[in-house]
Amino acid sequence: MARTALIISGGAPNATLVAGALEAFHELGLQFDVISTAGAGALLGLMYLAPKNGDPVSTLRSLQEMGIADYLYQVFPVNFKVFNKPGAKADMYRQMTAPFQAMLAQWQPKDSFSQTFKDVTQLSIATACPSDVDSASLGLCAHAPFVEQLIDFAALQQPGTDIWVNAYNLSQHEMANWPRQKIGVKQLQAALSFPFLYAPTEIDGDFYMEGAAIDCLNFKDLRKNYPDLEEIVIFDLLGAEKLLRKPKDLYDAWVMSMITPLVEIARDDVKLFEALHSDGITLHKVPLLESIPDADLPDVFDWSRSNLTRLYQVGYATAKRYAEENLSHLQ
Repeated sequence: MARTALIISGGAPNATLVAGALEAFHELGLQFDVISTAGAGALLGLMYLAPKNGDPVSTLRSLQEMGIADYLYQVFPVNFKVFNKPGAKADMYRQMTAPFQAMLAQWQPKDSFSQTFKDVTQLSIATACPSDVDSASLGLCAHAPFVEQLIDFAALQQPGTDIWVNAYNLSQHEMANWPRQKIGVKQLQAALSFPFLYAPTEIDGDFYMEGAAIDCLNFKDLRKNYPDLEEIVIFDLLGAEKLLRKPKDLYDAWVMSMITPLVEIARDDVKLFEALHSDGITLHKVPLLESIPDADLPDVFDWSRSNLTRLYQVGYATAKRYAEENLSHLQ
């Protein structure tokens, strides 16, 4: 019988903010009966429950490696580590360069110059990668080809904390929710298939897109599947107005155009839940966004290394403080 749930919503640029919070929960030994995820939250939830190396802390911390060295990001503000070129030729190229990429990943730079050199090398490799994107393509990027390096999908077949991943079925026009034992690479890729960035993911003849674009918090199915829930914990990333600002450039405007609507959808979902489904349930909102200093908000969507590290530290400190004050009974 499930009494407690953790919800991890979408929003890739804020991933290290949530990753830091999850490390704090792990450190404090918080226990949840079920984890419900959407969008990038699916990646985070699976890294937390089923890390490939068996260590959720080092796996969560590794998300900071997605950041681009600050000097390079100022010149070329695109995350070539997260967004990979699609196509069969690109897949072959990644396989050919995998040994060198693995060696490069083992190198831990000790200063900003070395980090910049490492990332310039990775950019050179990414730039040389072939691509088959044309006007008939349905997405710009490959479907997160790195997920099998981070997540032990076989471990999900073993008993453990319930976890759910959602995606929207474009063929049947309905939301799909996969439980722990049915989550594989394809299901995670479907959960991340944000339109334009990624082509819809095909599973058993149906096509799926990111569920967070429709239901950021997955409240409805969570309540349906677990009617005895007493407590739900969410990471509060819902201050849409705080995130609105003049874009810094075209790329920044594009990122804002994706994230801001998701944040607003999530906030509306919380309001609806509190109005319609919250009877007898304590809803905990860990105030992650509110903890980011106003001076840092203009950079909150940046993929720079300094920003991802700063967000991780904010997420860790905020979640630890909130949990010690409000969630000690879950230890």
